[in-house]
Amino acid sequence: MRPRGIDFFVYNVSDIARSADFYENTLGLTLRSWEGPGWVEFAVGDTPTVLALRLDPRGVGADVQGGATAIAVDDVGQAVDELRERGVDIVLGSCEQASCHAAGICDPDGNLILVHSRKDGTAG
Repeated sequence: MRPRGIDFFVYNVSDIARSADFYENTLGLTLRSWEGPGWVEFAVGDTPTVLALRLDPRGVGADVQGGATAIAVDDVGQAVDELRERGVDIVLGSCEQASCHAAGICDPDGNLILVHSRKDGTAG
């Protein structure tokens, strides 16, 4: 697995509208997309890395208490195979979204790490 960069950071929030208002209007981040009732993304400066807010972490396939980090890779399937060979449990099997492919693992403390590939080829 060859990491290319960090694609996004995720925070779990209890009230997505309140949190979105805080990040946009208090901190001045730029709203990038609002995908359904439980996911919103903000641009952070001029980088393609985004800050995402997630309303309910129970749908990710792991018991996630904190946030998550998405590490960009060229090929999610290949990364999953390499991680399995190293004895890493895959807590979220490979999935496809409109803009990306991803799979999830946890670090030794249970923090979620997504191996992630944007369909447009960008990273970081």
